[in-house]
Amino acid sequence: MRPWALSILVVAVSACPAAARDTLVHTQQEYAAAAKTLAPGDRILLANGEWRDFAVRFSGQGSEARPITLTAETPGKVILSGKSSLRMAGSWLVVSNLIFKDGHGGDEELIAFRDGTKRWAENSRLTGVVVDSYGPPDAAKTDHWVSLYGRNNRVDHSQFVGKAHGGAMLVVVRAANVPLDNHHRIDHNYFGPRPPLGENGGETIRIGTSQESQSDSFTIVEDNFFERCDGEVEIVSIKSGKNILRRNVVVESQGAFVMRHGHGNTIEDNVFFGNGVKRTSGIRVINKHQLVRNNYLEGVTGEGPYSAITLMNGVPNSPLNRYVQVEDARIERNSVIDASTVTLGNGADQELSLAPVSTRFVGNLFVNRKRGDPFVAKADIAGIAFTGNVMSVTGPAALPIAMDRRPVTLKRAANGLLYPTDPALAKTGADRSLKPIAREETGVSWYAKPAASPLPGSN
Repeated sequence: MRPWALSILVVAVSACPAAARDTLVHTQQEYAAAAKTLAPGDRILLANGEWRDFAVRFSGQGSEARPITLTAETPGKVILSGKSSLRMAGSWLVVSNLIFKDGHGGDEELIAFRDGTKRWAENSRLTGVVVDSYGPPDAAKTDHWVSLYGRNNRVDHSQFVGKAHGGAMLVVVRAANVPLDNHHRIDHNYFGPRPPLGENGGETIRIGTSQESQSDSFTIVEDNFFERCDGEVEIVSIKSGKNILRRNVVVESQGAFVMRHGHGNTIEDNVFFGNGVKRTSGIRVINKHQLVRNNYLEGVTGEGPYSAITLMNGVPNSPLNRYVQVEDARIERNSVIDASTVTLGNGADQELSLAPVSTRFVGNLFVNRKRGDPFVAKADIAGIAFTGNVMSVTGPAALPIAMDRRPVTLKRAANGLLYPTDPALAKTGADRSLKPIAREETGVSWYAKPAASPLPGSN
């Protein structure tokens, strides 16, 4: 062989990636040894059974084509219990098919996309994971089941049920020493029943905190199913800018999607079924440049901050942790069916003295077949314009606002939602292409969900 040909062969061999390894481990000691030498494409499989008091540290540098994976030998057959927890750090990591049950993490974070204060995960994924009633024996303690750090991470097709103690269930952490432009994706998860906490701190999802709320997170929450999430008035609490909540379904949950802090957020294409349950809610708007578009709300009964749609009053020169005036909000093509209230200027008092301004309701449909006008004004509504909205209610108008009041007959479509039978109203309210995600399309198929709440029209 000529020397130059040998050189080419050596270069070609060295350029080939090492063969990926699958390593089945049966003990924590075997896991620790396998986790020391992970390379792109490698997988560690936890042997079926119960892993008790297992503080998992999972780190490495994978690639988009060859992520590093930690998974179960068989989906649903690996249970982490006792004082188990998970920490992920590095890039292109995947954790899947594990169950956390019968224990508590022993820390304020059960699953964290970081290991220490300076090492976090990016381009990594938590998928097909179940957390069932995992919590500290002391009910007064608080924790988060999932804490997202870093950038471009994803939590999907997972199942979170029965958090009975304090602390937001899933948080996007935004702080001075970690990235603020997160670009996380939270999708196709099942968020199951959570009892009322009776105080602040019972959110299902929180994106940021007030301290960093004036910067943008770019987090997307889409195609999730929230069922009986009653922890507190905020089911999803947005505390940053440029986030999107879309195509989620919320059933019999005593709380709202809340634009608590931050600007330029979008809530669109979501479906809320209250089923007449007490304090079921919809969407609450605070701050600037918010968009609420093409949502469907039926049978929600809440009032004040629990209203189907709530526009808050603001505080002059508001501190970061209070209420910035609603400005330039657009409430467009939403359907509000058989809801108790739509509240304008909620919370108005001597402190919350700034009514919404430069705000528009456009092309919305309001139908109350057994109730009167749902609109309630707690403050001056001169800064709110109404264009192309249709209302069908019994009784007199509650407010002097421009509204096309007419009888509207509704019929339930194949997607399970009610729409006007009059073709002239085809472009009023939520679009007919709206397709609520099915419960069985979220979470995992190999672990039972709690008993389902009935959906309208399902009988």
